[in-house]
Amino acid sequence: MNRYVLKVLLVVSVLYLVPLALVRTEFYAHRSLSFYSRPLNYAFQTPVKDADIVLFGDSTVLLGVDPSQMSSDLGVTVLNLPNTRGSLMVNDDLPLRRYLSGNRPPKLIVFYLAPWDFDYGHTSFDAIPVFEGEEVLAAHGTFKEIASFAAKHPADAALFSLRFYADSWEFLMHKVSHAGQEETLASTHGHIENTDPSVLASPCTFPPVLLDNIRFEWVKALGEKYASSQTKVLYFVAPVPSCTNVSVLLNHRYDALPAALPVLLPPETFVRDIRYIHPHPDAVPQITRNLSDSVRSAIAPVTK
Repeated sequence: MNRYVLKVLLVVSVLYLVPLALVRTEFYAHRSLSFYSRPLNYAFQTPVKDADIVLFGDSTVLLGVDPSQMSSDLGVTVLNLPNTRGSLMVNDDLPLRRYLSGNRPPKLIVFYLAPWDFDYGHTSFDAIPVFEGEEVLAAHGTFKEIASFAAKHPADAALFSLRFYADSWEFLMHKVSHAGQEETLASTHGHIENTDPSVLASPCTFPPVLLDNIRFEWVKALGEKYASSQTKVLYFVAPVPSCTNVSVLLNHRYDALPAALPVLLPPETFVRDIRYIHPHPDAVPQITRNLSDSVRSAIAPVTK
């Protein structure tokens, strides 16, 4: 009986430890079932060196802005270090810190986020799925970084292996496509197309839970951390759909960042998801041009 129990415990222990080792392999980096795994890995493995402009934000910039178009618009090298809300909550500015540690300071860092994501560091882990962020940390974090996360979030760290199997099974059942992601990320310097075919219905109304979470302290402090004589900082609020209660969204002190008010676009410009912020691929060129115009004004004194 004791031998049987020991065998069961051994099998359980091996199954528990396998994900922790597997996520750090090159094999897994190219075969993970998570939709965002390749973009999030790109932030740590990008071949783009010494970018002039670095974009850092949530999934709105990953899906809504094309850095290669910005590079053509501005005549400089633009790079996005992809994140999602869930990965930011776990890793904060780790991708940015890691990139800047091996490259010269950029002329400009653009912090580009949805209005309700600027305070991501104060969001409860119970509110947003964070597995994709934990996956990134397990794959690219140092032992000290992983241990620090585990000390602050012991329950989430302990459940990582179980979530690994659960999420892998869910993605397998939904047949998530990663076709062309790595090639697109390489050619665009950190952008992938939104594959959601839905359309946000008009008229639309922002859920109160989004409007109640518009605060700026976290990213404002992050920008102040990176601003220097060599590097300017630009805060940019992602475009939003012109829903019926958009006046509530606009009635915030964006000048406290400081940032311009978010651009209003027709609801049908966006996909129908709970974020109310992810644009259709057809809208990406114009959204990118809008950002290029703001960046051009910000870097003009530097490039003279």
